[in-house]
Amino acid sequence: MIKIGMLSAAHVHAYSYANILKKLENVEFIGLYDPDEERGKNFARALGINFVPFSEIEKCDVVVITSENRNHLKDVESLAGKVGAILCEKPLSTNADDAKKMVEICKEKGTVLGTAFPVRYTPTIKELKRKIDNGELGEIYMIAATNRGKMPPGWFLEKELSGGGAIMDHVVHVVDILRWLTGKEFKNVTTFRANQIHKDIEVEDTAVLMLELDGIPVSLDCSWNRPVSFPTWGDVTLRIVGTKEVLEVDVFNSAGFVYSNESERISNFYVSDDGDELMLKDFIDAYIEKRTPFTSGEDGLRATEVVEAAYKSLEKGGKVEIEMV
Repeated sequence: MIKIGMLSAAHVHAYSYANILKKLENVEFIGLYDPDEERGKNFARALGINFVPFSEIEKCDVVVITSENRNHLKDVESLAGKVGAILCEKPLSTNADDAKKMVEICKEKGTVLGTAFPVRYTPTIKELKRKIDNGELGEIYMIAATNRGKMPPGWFLEKELSGGGAIMDHVVHVVDILRWLTGKEFKNVTTFRANQIHKDIEVEDTAVLMLELDGIPVSLDCSWNRPVSFPTWGDVTLRIVGTKEVLEVDVFNSAGFVYSNESERISNFYVSDDGDELMLKDFIDAYIEKRTPFTSGEDGLRATEVVEAAYKSLEKGGKVEIEMV
């Protein structure tokens, strides 16, 4: 039986992961450790799991890290070589150099490293991948994407811990799925940002990125622009314009709509599942099968490079080339 534990209750996704791990078969979920003892114990009590010492986390086969962004490198360094596999919450790090260190230390010490990109695991995105690979869209001309949401709480608004606001929080998901869907790398980015809604915070809440995905123009709205009364946390949407079809996908609604000149009727496909659960199951299977996880540490590094370039674009005030470290 695989022994699995969690490190930190800091991230909002920790609740979903813990609830899933509690019910997985053939997994011994030992509980959670948090250096913030009060936070960790409150989290464990609320979810009915154990609060364990760090020495128990070190004995696990698999560890899920859900700490503050700034602490990801430190946490990975503390576990690499001691545990078999680490699934780290996104973004992998707040900068590309630290993300590269995480990938390298895990490779050197024989620990599998994965990045928590659950959107890529959703059946809707996998169906979109099938359509693209089968040539159903033709040549892709352009992509308009969003990953918008409500403003997260607490440390997400502290630049020292988060590394940034909506750009740091939301860009990586779309970057990851578009890299995987197309097999292409992002080349450059121009970023526009503002504090339009929450004017008293030190990080950006509103941002739009204009990117080039190896010749394909991409727009991405990554803003925290959903009011607290909004019925869902946020969205991930794609509008992909091809020579044969235009395809629109709303991942959280698990629906895809196809517009084509072949018919006057709109066609659609609908598939639904929990991306978090699919991701955790696949990551555990990757550890057992000794294979690279579907969303690897390298994938996290590539997404971090795009985010870093997006912030450099703000500093420069124009287009910035995306460099691979």
